Amino acid sequence: MTAERGVRRAARDGQGRWARPLARWLHPQDYSGEGSYRPPARWYRWLNPVGVPLTTWGLAPRDAVTLQVRGRRTGRPRRLPILLTRHEGADYLVALAGQSQWVRNVRAAGGEAVLRRRGTRRVRLEELPVTQRAPVLMAYLEAGQRRGGERAAREQAKWYFGLHEPPTVERLAALAPRYPVFRVRDTDSPNQDGMPVQEIAPGVVCLGPWGRTQTNVFLVRGATGWVLIDAGWAGDADRIEATTRRVLGVGERPEAIVLTHAHPDHSGAARELADRWSCPVFVHPDELPIAQGDFETMRAVAGPLDRWVILPAMRMMGRRRRAAVLAGNTLGAVARPLRPGEPVPGLAGWEVVATPGHTPGHISLLRTTDRVVIAGDALLTLRLNSVRGLLHQQPGLSGPPWYTTWSRGAAAASIRRLADLDPTVLAPGHGHPLTGPDTAHLVRDFAATLGTRTPSTVAAAGAL
Repeated sequence: MTAERGVRRAARDGQGRWARPLARWLHPQDYSGEGSYRPPARWYRWLNPVGVPLTTWGLAPRDAVTLQVRGRRTGRPRRLPILLTRHEGADYLVALAGQSQWVRNVRAAGGEAVLRRRGTRRVRLEELPVTQRAPVLMAYLEAGQRRGGERAAREQAKWYFGLHEPPTVERLAALAPRYPVFRVRDTDSPNQDGMPVQEIAPGVVCLGPWGRTQTNVFLVRGATGWVLIDAGWAGDADRIEATTRRVLGVGERPEAIVLTHAHPDHSGAARELADRWSCPVFVHPDELPIAQGDFETMRAVAGPLDRWVILPAMRMMGRRRRAAVLAGNTLGAVARPLRPGEPVPGLAGWEVVATPGHTPGHISLLRTTDRVVIAGDALLTLRLNSVRGLLHQQPGLSGPPWYTTWSRGAAAASIRRLADLDPTVLAPGHGHPLTGPDTAHLVRDFAATLGTRTPSTVAAAGAL
């Protein structure tokens, strides 16, 4: 339901004199006019100061980024949140408002710009000729349908393009002159995946860390092939696949994906990668309801950020749209249960260690022969529990982020359990892996400082 329709319904129900004026102010973002510039709704423009931090830190929907471009008059950086559109292996930016300020700034800057989402991506934006825009516009609408379902797609086609019938490439081609489209080309380096690669133990390769929260995924060699541990955010599928191909060689692919837990920064790209590689995704049974989009389970095990922000936003969507969004972000039929005590599929010699707290079904993986531990978010080497630590990416042993943690007491107990394993290598979900000879000593000392306190209160105790 659009904001205007919701307010109009409130007015009909007699819920206050404010409803009709508010309906006029909160009108949907109508980009369907024929003018060269079609400004967005006033309320949307006022949300820009909030949207920029969310997209920069990677807290917005997976396709959202911050576009930074030099102002053509002031020379100062101008920033705004915007959606990337993926089409035939390339990224594009669509200017729904037509000849908007950012479009003019991009042209004046010769296409030089920066995209930010958990990191910095320096790019050159190349404007497409009108005759090449329609397929990208169609891809934009198709991405919207995947995110919000068919009803949301119909609303977008109506309000963004003025289409009251199903959109087609032919219909969009007639509208294409109104909508500038830019292709995104990276300028930092010819390596498009841009991910560090490091072998941290025999047969254990760390892909990362990357982004503001220094995210890691791991490739582990088994007797017959490789297994990917965790899968980053939904928008990371291309970079993970490209880096995996670079590590394993062309034609090789992982036999399975194992998730330490079902948070979106660890499971986001799992389904897409599983479909590309034709492999299953293994997750603890207690994580399966979350991985399959069970809203009631999400409410029951929510952390503070979920309770304060995510769940209220999902309730505002309405039941039908929420169900469609959740259905588009589940593991689906590729999900398989993996229980502690069971062998890790494809990885002989590895054990599943239950480390609940951050989530109810969080697991870590232990290689018994040399005590290599892949800890997910049970124990980090990046101080994500303070604003200063997050902004400056400060290293240091830390418990899981308190604001996304289900049970801080259980998380502290899991850290002590990891310390009892005497790890020789600690491979965290965020931060640089610990590989030195004093790894076990550092982990034990950090666990000893916990006492009866929660892990976030002593996050600064472990110095790397």
